[in-house]
Amino acid sequence: MDLRSLDLNLLVTLDALLTEQSVSRVARRLDRSQPAISAALARLRAHLNDPLLVRRGSAMVTTPYARALHDPIRRILREIEHTLTRAPFDPSTSTRTFRIAVTDYTAFTLFPGLMNRIHERAPGVRVELWPLDEHVRERLEHGELDLAVADDWALRHLRRRQRLCWERFVCLVRREHPRIRRSLTLERFLAERHALVSARGRVAGNVDDALERLGRTRDVALTLPHFLAVPAIVAETDLVVTLAERIARRFAEPAALRVLKPPFEVVGFEVSMAWDPSTEGDGAVDWIRAVVATGAS
Repeated sequence: MDLRSLDLNLLVTLDALLTEQSVSRVARRLDRSQPAISAALARLRAHLNDPLLVRRGSAMVTTPYARALHDPIRRILREIEHTLTRAPFDPSTSTRTFRIAVTDYTAFTLFPGLMNRIHERAPGVRVELWPLDEHVRERLEHGELDLAVADDWALRHLRRRQRLCWERFVCLVRREHPRIRRSLTLERFLAERHALVSARGRVAGNVDDALERLGRTRDVALTLPHFLAVPAIVAETDLVVTLAERIARRFAEPAALRVLKPPFEVVGFEVSMAWDPSTEGDGAVDWIRAVVATGAS
């Protein structure tokens, strides 16, 4: 038999026919009309080259070939149902590895707390954090990543997104800065030299856009690709760095740095989570999304 010519839905009808041995009872069981079941039986007879059910007196009985088919057909249907049915996700026993694309910012600010929440609920779960790159959409689509967590602009091309929190900018200087104490004026801000954290090099960001609206510019003396060196550099120089508040406050106390409000309005940014629509309904991915959303808010 060429299986490509067989409608596999007929196997459900075949199983019911071999069990009930009655077209009318199968019609009621499957909520279909008797003519539809009779037509299905005719197709099965043609496919299998066997009458399957034959009349004996007032009853229908199965042929020897049909009886030999019954148990294998039931096993096949159970296997198909088992294969297509997703088992419920139990975080307390799972050893699942979640792969999440992040930026330096989200790894540093969100995941210390999130890892505690995850391991409280799912001690066997593992998390792999991957750099967010230009292939994130394809990697989500192909199942190589479960989530992406970053600023909303970086995730703007992804259809499924959820806002996690709002971030604002602050300035960071060393506590013993000779010219800056407990507040910053615009003129003092512009008179100082600055450090900029940017993985894309010296490009204009929210701070430069805000200054441009005022018709001003700043003197960026140092551009860094990562946040890691910021505390050491600011603590040992007179440079001013303007960055996300959650990062600045984590740096400030241990490195003897001072957090100050910028002397002009700087637009902050949304932090979001993105995923591929095909994972919706996957209990494991639904769970990790809920944990991230709750922990980041």
